[in-house]
Amino acid sequence: MPGMLIQVFKNLFSRPATRGYPYQPREPFRAARGTLMLDIDKCIVCGACEKACPAGAIEVKPKEHLYKYDPYSCIVCGNCVEACPTGCFEITSEWRKPVTEMRTMVWEVTRTKKRAERMA
Repeated sequence: MPGMLIQVFKNLFSRPATRGYPYQPREPFRAARGTLMLDIDKCIVCGACEKACPAGAIEVKPKEHLYKYDPYSCIVCGNCVEACPTGCFEITSEWRKPVTEMRTMVWEVTRTKKRAERMA
């Protein structure tokens, strides 16, 4: 019992052992994979990212010029970043904020001949 009282008084007058998370968020590690960011203006709708994605989070429809990305299916593996010839993907170290509704992102991409020639 006396040993327990000593520990109680130590804990009472010392700093907390944990962080106050919502008020003191921890900085992410340098190599941490957080969120996949896409610069749709660089996209040429080639479909390389769709083929490289093991989770099926990316769907490319070149004929309709549509690009669909489901961030909640994405496992942030980085295969699409390596496969993209234009470098329109980037993995950031910031985590996605909580949401109440999961949405699939859809973009209409204007694939110009000029942009396709730039890749050749």
